[in-house]
Amino acid sequence: MLVRRVIALLILSTFYLFAQVQDVELLANGVDKDGDIIVAKDNVIMHSKEYFVTSDRATYNQKEGVVEFFGNVNILKGKNEVSRTNYFKINLEDDKTSTTENFVMDKESEFWSQNNESCSDKKYYRTKGSVVSSCNIQDPDWKINFSSGKLNKETKFLHLYNPVFYIKNVPVLYLPYFGFSTSKERKNGLLIPEVGYIGSQGGYYKQPIYFAPYKSWDLQFDPQIRTRRGVGLYSTLRFADSPYSYGEIRGGIFNNKRKHQERLEYKNKKHYGFEIDYDRSKLLSYFIDRNFKEYLWVNIQQVNDIEYFDLKSKSGDSDSRDSLVISKINYYLTDDNHYLGAYARYYIDTDKLNSKNIFRNDETVQELPTIHYHKFLDSLFLDNLTYSVDSKYHNYTRKAGVTANQYELSVPIGISIPIFNEYASLKLSENFYATHIKYKDEFEYRNGYLKADSSDDYINHYHQISLSTDLAKPYESFFHTMNLKLDYVLPGYQSGSIKSRLFKKHKYDYDKASNKLNKFRLEDITNNLYYEDNFLSELGKDYTQENAKASLTQYVFNKEGRKFIRHSVSQGYDFDEDDLSNLNHRLDIYFQNGLTIGNKFEFSHEDHIFEKVQTYARYSNVKYNVGLRHTYESFKRYDNEYDKDNYIIFDFSLKLPDYYRLFGRFDYDLERDYTKMWRIGITKNRKCWNYSLVYQENIEPKTSSSLSYEKASKERTLYFFINFYPFGGFNYNYSKDTVYE
Repeated sequence: MLVRRVIALLILSTFYLFAQVQDVELLANGVDKDGDIIVAKDNVIMHSKEYFVTSDRATYNQKEGVVEFFGNVNILKGKNEVSRTNYFKINLEDDKTSTTENFVMDKESEFWSQNNESCSDKKYYRTKGSVVSSCNIQDPDWKINFSSGKLNKETKFLHLYNPVFYIKNVPVLYLPYFGFSTSKERKNGLLIPEVGYIGSQGGYYKQPIYFAPYKSWDLQFDPQIRTRRGVGLYSTLRFADSPYSYGEIRGGIFNNKRKHQERLEYKNKKHYGFEIDYDRSKLLSYFIDRNFKEYLWVNIQQVNDIEYFDLKSKSGDSDSRDSLVISKINYYLTDDNHYLGAYARYYIDTDKLNSKNIFRNDETVQELPTIHYHKFLDSLFLDNLTYSVDSKYHNYTRKAGVTANQYELSVPIGISIPIFNEYASLKLSENFYATHIKYKDEFEYRNGYLKADSSDDYINHYHQISLSTDLAKPYESFFHTMNLKLDYVLPGYQSGSIKSRLFKKHKYDYDKASNKLNKFRLEDITNNLYYEDNFLSELGKDYTQENAKASLTQYVFNKEGRKFIRHSVSQGYDFDEDDLSNLNHRLDIYFQNGLTIGNKFEFSHEDHIFEKVQTYARYSNVKYNVGLRHTYESFKRYDNEYDKDNYIIFDFSLKLPDYYRLFGRFDYDLERDYTKMWRIGITKNRKCWNYSLVYQENIEPKTSSSLSYEKASKERTLYFFINFYPFGGFNYNYSKDTVYE
């Protein structure tokens, strides 16, 4: 017996010395040798850098360098691939393998396959008589059977021949061939196309074409055709020019057929535009103190009408988009003490752009740029004596009309004093605000141009007293916190006024004799008001008139620390006008059983109306999620009449057996007495697949292309979405519009 063990050890040592060259080690309880063949039995284990294999028996051909495993073969390849078979063969010299009736699973993606035969070499992994899925192994919700397949190890592209797609055990789709990439790396080629039918526009087809020549950027073209309407081409360039930035450049054009342009009432024969999105978290910090934080964000949109956005996809929502297209550039650089920002806003009013107004978008006020500096709160001589500085420069410009430059400076200086044994805090502050506005008026007469410049200066100083306290008290079954605050503002020195000439409209009168346009300023400020609130934001009566404001915010927590009640109320009083400002109130109650109810309102004492009231209730648990929200708003128009919004929104979600969920939503306009939108749908969500079926009806106001009258559009839409993990999925939607005059 001792001699037998010594011989077995010598045989294994011989294999081990050879296998060391291959980084392979074979272990077993018993080993025999017959010529060039080594036979290992009982608890056979082979491991290397790539494989870990166990089996009942194994043979090793020393001459050919081939190892074969028999009976209860378990294979672990890499970190994630696990397989089981009764026979496994591997060539240690060229890494060729073959198996029979094996089961393979990728633990990371939980994707599995079962094959009658499989083999692999350096380039391909091939299978025959296979089934693949990512669902439950015993009874999968979906699976794909195919006669043969092969995976290119270099390109990570999988080829399937004669695949049959099954839902449960029911075949639903057969293809002679199906191929797709299993790699997460980007590849050049065609992406999944979009196909559909749109009633008023005919057949729809979009074929994305993708190019990824470098890791730092890629390019996608999206040509499309709408058989009854026209053709278009959109494209997207994505790039990362540094580890701290990302950007996209998008653009496109769609050309309508002339007769269908008239039939569909589109203003333009061609819809085109481009967009730039870019953000970067490091720019100047490369050259200055690394403690600074900075961020650059760019969003530029240049279009000839909003239909450009709608045509990017099969169906869009341009009817619900605002006609105002806004481009923005924001940059800031800050540390714990200072903030420097630069902002730009450029507006395109597409309604004006496509109207008969000869000045089109030239009258629209732009802000190019705003420069903002802020000194954060800091102590001045004493720890409790604090100050801050805020300054802004605005350049309001446009091609036709009044322009202006505005300079603003705000400096509050305050001192905080603890009182009542530090139960409360008293803050006294002096606040200084100044602005200088330089206007540029432009008049045109028959004999040429006459320019008249003027400016306004305004200085405002006010005193502010703030008294506040934060109180907290534990009780036997709950914990209560309360914040009380009283603010009092007393105006000080004031000088100057603002005339808002920037927003005055021009009337254009054509003189046939001189063949010139005459311009006259009018007191009409109903046009170009995109900046009115911002322009006058520092000059409200809260800062220029004597007033006081009291506010209360309180919370109640249960003994487990869960929030139970949130309550806040604030009320102001204007001493100069002897009038109360709007009352604001909010109450939210969070019950332990999943029910939440709340209400908030704003009441105008001046007009004796509720300007805004919102009430909601929501119940949520593992099975149900139901919500009801009511909103009422009242808006005073320029003619002192009121417009009202009064609507309710009901939504629900119900968990059903077998991983199904039923959901819906209902929006109803109480003021105009019509259903704005309702939706009902069902979804099934499993880890290996999910799908949703949704029906929706939606009524939206719609402005006609001629701008001469208004319409309402009722859209009925059926959506279907399905996704199979990890292959991906597809979606389908069918919609029908009915237009009402």
